[in-house]
Amino acid sequence: MAMSFYQTSAGSPVSMHRSRFLYILIATIVVFSVFFYSPLPDSVDHHRDALVQQLANTAKLGDFGNHTTPDKPVDSKSGHYVPTGLDDVKSQYAFATFLSGSSTDPNDHDPSHDPYFQATRILSYQLLHAPETRSKNASIPFIVLVTKDVPEEKRSRLRKDGAHVVPVTYLTADWITTDYPAWRDVLTKLRLWELTQFERVCFLDGDTILTGPLDDVFDDPAVHLHHTGTDNKAIKSDEAPLPRNYSFAGVPESKPIHKYPPTDENHDYPNINYLNSGFFVYKPSLDVENYYISLMNIPDRFNPELPEQNLFNYAHRREGNMPWTQLANTWNIHYPSIEDLNGGVRTLHEKWWAPVNEGLRPYLESWRWRMEGFHEARDSVLEQQKAKGGFRDFRWSD
Repeated sequence: MAMSFYQTSAGSPVSMHRSRFLYILIATIVVFSVFFYSPLPDSVDHHRDALVQQLANTAKLGDFGNHTTPDKPVDSKSGHYVPTGLDDVKSQYAFATFLSGSSTDPNDHDPSHDPYFQATRILSYQLLHAPETRSKNASIPFIVLVTKDVPEEKRSRLRKDGAHVVPVTYLTADWITTDYPAWRDVLTKLRLWELTQFERVCFLDGDTILTGPLDDVFDDPAVHLHHTGTDNKAIKSDEAPLPRNYSFAGVPESKPIHKYPPTDENHDYPNINYLNSGFFVYKPSLDVENYYISLMNIPDRFNPELPEQNLFNYAHRREGNMPWTQLANTWNIHYPSIEDLNGGVRTLHEKWWAPVNEGLRPYLESWRWRMEGFHEARDSVLEQQKAKGGFRDFRWSD
């Protein structure tokens, strides 16, 4: 039986009427504050969006070179690889995102001014707590990979929100450089393939807003395990060996103006073979990660302007031995519109603080205020529990 939202750890009931009134009052205050807040667009994000469209049309592969593979974390006694923690998690599935300190101004230490951090908190709230979007299976965790420059204050807040925070070391290559700090660390996303405790992981970029539960994405036929091809023409001697099998399913990059649901027949994709790396489902595998890292260490093997996206598009090119498979076109859309939202797309790949389609701004921003109002009330309840000598965490019960 689900624990009541207002039940203390010792079992003593808190006045439901009083707690509801407190929550409604707090939520009302923060919701109305939206009218006094006007976030400014991030010019770097708009530049990236333009690059995405350009590369979808003109993606080219580069020349070859040498590579090295960095060491993997091993147990000091057995010498065997040690999967990332999460010993308390029993699910075969997980949701995950990535957060680095370079996504915001390094001189701004106020988490409330970091839109990517707030976006990660919104994801946590939607996946774990919000009644209309949370996972139907409460055992599925939400994992946030963080780099060393994400301060403990932010990590602690994410853990308090219910996320599993997993610190990871950087993955970089000298030939891959960028003038934009927010893109500096994206190749560290390859550490996602070290989550070998799970059969499948659904990755979502931090700038993603849900409209409903995502559990069924793990049942999409595109996420099935595939045998790796053996076409010798697609095998390069300077790359690490391909794995025996793999699973990598995603969505194509869509045009800013498209119909819902987008289709190739309606010319809604600049290149239906060009993957958008903001939403995908994969099977964690050290062999796949080793292959990716070998590509990362070969200068000009892929276009470095969008590092991880173009690495995936090379590794999982349709004419290669590990072609990516396409999820149903209703799971995720980049450059979403009101038509997409009304049509029922399950996730909107859009920045809540700087949407391309201004008509979506009230909907996107409302999730921030809901998230903050929920956690203010939740933190208050947990403090009451601790003050009475007990503590039990909870999700919002039906």
